[in-house]
Amino acid sequence: MVVDTLAAKAVDDRRRMDDHSPTGTDALLEVAVKTGLNLVFGLLHQNLSFERQLGYQPTGGSICNNVLQTALDIVMTFEPLSLADKRRLPPLAVTSLAEVTLFLRSIVSQQSCADTSGRRLAAELMLAVATQRGSLRYLLEWIEMALCAAVRRETDSFSEGFVEEEPQPRMITHATFVAVLSQMKKAMVCTFLMNWTDAFCGVL
Repeated sequence: MVVDTLAAKAVDDRRRMDDHSPTGTDALLEVAVKTGLNLVFGLLHQNLSFERQLGYQPTGGSICNNVLQTALDIVMTFEPLSLADKRRLPPLAVTSLAEVTLFLRSIVSQQSCADTSGRRLAAELMLAVATQRGSLRYLLEWIEMALCAAVRRETDSFSEGFVEEEPQPRMITHATFVAVLSQMKKAMVCTFLMNWTDAFCGVL
């Protein structure tokens, strides 16, 4: 029930943003961004599928893993709550964030062709983005995603028979956990100082 509710909210956000029909340059920009995201996500999924079917491990690492690592490194350098205020984000940006979140969820899911490193990176990136958005809703979505990824269906256990079960990797690393907590603390301090300043100026 929780899974359906959170997933429905993400889809509703995307639909509400789609209701605002852009014109002119904004329309061209939306076409470029949306088609570009679909192309990149499709190529990454296809690459993961080929690597799994062929059992091929590139010497430089998986393309998908490299992309996720680069994105994670960039997001972790953002100022706290950089993506928090929706009023400062254009509708296209909010829609793109929703698309990115759905893609990351698909990478972490049990049906994904990604390896353990890829799933970990996707989970870490989704957590970093959720923290930057500054809403409890997105953190709950991440928790729900992590719980679903950690649970194995009974049908899978019976179908595998006596095959040795692959150990479940940690969802995120300790370094990422500490970095996210640091971002949250900085966000709390910034919010407190802003509220205190506004209250002080109001008294004056």
